[in-house]
Amino acid sequence: MDMAMTPEQRKSNVRLGLILASVACVVLAGFVAKMMLLMP
Repeated sequence: MDMAMTPEQRKSNVRLGLILASVACVVLAGFVAKMMLLMP
């Protein structure tokens, strides 16, 4: 596997990483909110 990435590939990977991280944050925030609302 060639480790040298073109700037386009690097930009695409960074964008994908940010998208995945934001999705993970939204899921985590929803889980925490659900726990807060359902706790007696």
